[in-house]
Amino acid sequence: MDEHKHKAAIAHNFSLAFEQMCSIVAIGQIKGADEVLKELLLQCLVIFPGEEFCNEEQFSNVLDVLFGLRIPDHEIRYALDRLLSERTVIKNIDDRLFIPPDIKEELQKNISESLSLEEKVRDGWKEEIAKNYPDISFDQAWKALRYYLAKTFQRHGMQTVALLDPLLEIPPEYTISLSELINESVKEFPTSLHLSLKNTVSGFLATIGNYPYRSIYIAQLADGAFNYFSLTVETDIAEQFRRNLNPLKLFLDTNFLFGILDLDVGPQVAVSIELINAIQKYKFPFELIYHKETEKELLTSIENKEGILGSQNWSRNISRAATTSRFLSGVESKYHQRYAETGIDVKSFFKPYKHSDILLAQKNIKLFTPETDRVREKSELINEYSEYIKVKYKEKTYALIDHDMTVLDIVRSLRSNSKSTLEAGTLLITCDYMLYKFDWETSKPKGILPCTILPNLFWQILRPFVPSDVDFSRSFAETFAIPEFRTIGSGASQACSKMLSILAGYKGFPEDTAVKMLSNDLLIDHLRRVENDQEFQEYIESAIVAENAELAEEKASLSDHLEQERIEKLEAKEQLDQISKQREEERSKAEQAQRKYEQIHEEDKEQIEKISEEVERERQLREKAEKQVTEFENKTKTIYKAILTIAISVFLIVIFELITYLLPWGWLVNHKNSYGLQASIDAILVLGISGLFIQKWRKLCWIVAGLPILLGILQLLGGPIK
Repeated sequence: MDEHKHKAAIAHNFSLAFEQMCSIVAIGQIKGADEVLKELLLQCLVIFPGEEFCNEEQFSNVLDVLFGLRIPDHEIRYALDRLLSERTVIKNIDDRLFIPPDIKEELQKNISESLSLEEKVRDGWKEEIAKNYPDISFDQAWKALRYYLAKTFQRHGMQTVALLDPLLEIPPEYTISLSELINESVKEFPTSLHLSLKNTVSGFLATIGNYPYRSIYIAQLADGAFNYFSLTVETDIAEQFRRNLNPLKLFLDTNFLFGILDLDVGPQVAVSIELINAIQKYKFPFELIYHKETEKELLTSIENKEGILGSQNWSRNISRAATTSRFLSGVESKYHQRYAETGIDVKSFFKPYKHSDILLAQKNIKLFTPETDRVREKSELINEYSEYIKVKYKEKTYALIDHDMTVLDIVRSLRSNSKSTLEAGTLLITCDYMLYKFDWETSKPKGILPCTILPNLFWQILRPFVPSDVDFSRSFAETFAIPEFRTIGSGASQACSKMLSILAGYKGFPEDTAVKMLSNDLLIDHLRRVENDQEFQEYIESAIVAENAELAEEKASLSDHLEQERIEKLEAKEQLDQISKQREEERSKAEQAQRKYEQIHEEDKEQIEKISEEVERERQLREKAEKQVTEFENKTKTIYKAILTIAISVFLIVIFELITYLLPWGWLVNHKNSYGLQASIDAILVLGISGLFIQKWRKLCWIVAGLPILLGILQLLGGPIK
């Protein structure tokens, strides 16, 4: 067994790591902090090939500067020793560490693929920004998105590793809602751009499911953040869960069950369904259960929604408008979606869900009935939760608070004293972020482990144990698009539902007007504070009048615009007709000119041919005369050169003979073959000068000159000695 005593790293600057997140996500689906550290050390060797890494101190400095991580030297030393023993890293004769070429190539490929993926995401989104939001630049939108993602994944990473080590302290600023993070992401920009920038960020996240590469990109960033923060957890605690998934009782909250039953809409539904499917498909040792109070709340909520929806005669226009509202409860949104598509009536829609216990049993989700009624413990929690909600300025009915605390209390009572939240035997999976925060913020002061978990956090823990799948990545990535998980019975939801019922009472109510009113944040915010039904009705009617007045103004403006367009089109048509007329006149003139030209061309054709023949004869005569002149000049030049050659040759022969007899040249004069040698030299002079001056004789003269040279040599040699 490994006796190494692990010490957690300190993460002091996640922003640095986020800029290098492509390196961290290139690590892939690994299953331990030790493996993360080993891979980060390899990343250092790849990213800085010119750096001389020899010891743990050098790696420590680079990890601090590059990723904002302070890792104890002995942890780096331990990881390096393992890499060296595995031959993943090699040490040369100078003690410098390097990676074998094949491993380095694979790492570079992974990093390159991550960078290419980010570039693809940037390029695709850039086109959308230019088309849909021309008032902002892409750089502004990308900066806002990166800020939001960095803060979101920092929050997500911290919350996830806290499941492994509940002693990890999460600063309050990293527990705020995603909607608040979106607001923060645009603060540094001019106020006039805030709405457009928030819409771009929200739009990017809301359409993740339509772009598989975006889903992969977001999922990889989340994995990278989790890998990053896993280094800050005591390894022994984390590894205990990773090595062997212990049995867990998973209590499923009402909002989670609505998603499982396909009675809700939004990203949390997809990730909840994928989570249940993965647990069953890969046979995780988890028992899926729901409290009897959850069953009561589920059925009560279904009955209430059936009553609300059944009290109105809905039109397709109103239902289509309802599906665009982000305030409406999931059940109502789901019905309006189905009604707009199929025209299903309310009773038929809700009929299958009257037997939700059978539907849940088919998914292997069992009912839990407690043996005792913990009245005192539950009452204390209800009081505590009610005060907590007031401080947070949130709204919940007493019935919802009673249910939440009943389930939370029973889950806490069933948990063990394990050091890890995931090892304590029981968890509550909920989509209610307020309940999740309450549990985590109030558990530590009491010295107990938190027991609630959001679906996407639990999914992050299980990702290394599940084979990579595009659908899983998409569902997981979409959870980061939720500004806040829905909470059943919120004031905004009730106000939206009530307004929808009033609008349904107006026959033929315009769909566009309904959409505007349902998406009006200020209107919904005001209505949820109205307690009097009459005042509520009056405010709705006032809003309708305002919308109609605005529509009338828009209609008048549109009418003026259309009239202006009509006038502009008439003017353009007149200009076009005038241009067409001018072009027709020009075409007629051009045709006349063409005919005249053809006539002149036909008359002059014969004359041109005669002139061409005369020119050709003159050219031939000129060429013949030029040829004769050239031949005469060549002959004259040849005769001149021949005379000049003879003159020079005679002159040189005379000079040679004078030198021979006047100097005198005794050896030549007295030589027995004197006359033959002189004749040979004279011949060489004549032939050499002739070849030099007369080019066409040159080859012949110089070849023939070889004969007197040979004769001269023979005469110099003479005969045999007697």
